[in-house]
Amino acid sequence: MNQRPKLLIVADTYYPKVDGTLKFIEEFLKRSQDSFEISLLVPDYGIHRGKNVTYLKISKILKISGYANLKFSFANFSKIKKAIKDADLVFIQGPAMIGYLSIYYARRYGKKTFFYTHTLSWELFEKFFPKIIKKLFYSLIKKMSIALYNRCDTLLIPYHELKEQLKEEGVEIDIAVARLGVDIEVFNPAPDRRLSKKNLNIDPDKKVIGYVGRISKEKNTQLLLEAFKKLEDQENIFLLMVGDGPKKQTEQFKEIKNCKVTGFVHNVQDYLKAMDIFVMPSLTETTSLATLEAMSTSLAVIATRVGFIKSYIIKNHNGLFFPRNSSAMLSVKISKLLKDREMRERLGQNARKTVAYGFSWERSINRIKRILLKEYYN
Repeated sequence: MNQRPKLLIVADTYYPKVDGTLKFIEEFLKRSQDSFEISLLVPDYGIHRGKNVTYLKISKILKISGYANLKFSFANFSKIKKAIKDADLVFIQGPAMIGYLSIYYARRYGKKTFFYTHTLSWELFEKFFPKIIKKLFYSLIKKMSIALYNRCDTLLIPYHELKEQLKEEGVEIDIAVARLGVDIEVFNPAPDRRLSKKNLNIDPDKKVIGYVGRISKEKNTQLLLEAFKKLEDQENIFLLMVGDGPKKQTEQFKEIKNCKVTGFVHNVQDYLKAMDIFVMPSLTETTSLATLEAMSTSLAVIATRVGFIKSYIIKNHNGLFFPRNSSAMLSVKISKLLKDREMRERLGQNARKTVAYGFSWERSINRIKRILLKEYYN
């Protein structure tokens, strides 16, 4: 019997956080245990789950918009080096210091290295710097990221259009496309939306506008709050924010009576099934797994034209767009859907078909497994 390759998965997120990267890791683990001997290198948020996991201490001081950063310590550096030395292949997720240090050591120890970029780091972090230094840091982070990408063997991306952009930016290594997927059996249409609302202690007679993800600057959630406040008939609408974020951002939502902030949850599908409309106001995305999951749940979606979203959402067919800096236009779009049940249902049905026919975890992960194994055996 051939020994399975030792695969180290490095991520800048872990439980109790719930985001696209963690969901990908969960799906990858479920479908790849027979092909690899898998270990994880992740930040320590206080919850220890799973086998063969190395936890890295995070800084209690250094944070960017709530994103915890790696604590610079001898213990952490030793753990990173040991985990990489013990691996045959290193598969990195996320544009943070844990991932970037892992690229450095993987190259140093001659390990086959793969980086799956779920988001562009320079677009993500520029939102957190003051205007006076924003351009400088945008340029620095971009140059550093491209240089580190080029130290990997393969860069994996979630959609084709991103490949040309990265090549133009200076990425010279192989780039492979592997879409993110959705479990359409879990994220399925609500059989009874009123009951789903009741189960979450939401008045079933209220129309629910919802969002899933981090409540933070780069996700532009403040704009959604502004748009919601502009809506008429406030007594009969409800804002459901599924996720968490920096205290400064979340408290603004908690101040209004017809709004609920859930914090991080593991049963996202139950919250989506209680929504009537889903809004993704983000300033930067690659695929946006949260949007695809909402679409899979047959929700009418309103989103910004960013990343891959602008390709898989077709205006007036399976969703709507709004200008990303206009709370007034977002409010208009929400109002339109609130008043037009037939349009909501049509957009939701078409959204479900888009995901069912075009996005699959099996297809995505099988492709990534082939890429990893090809490099290992070559």
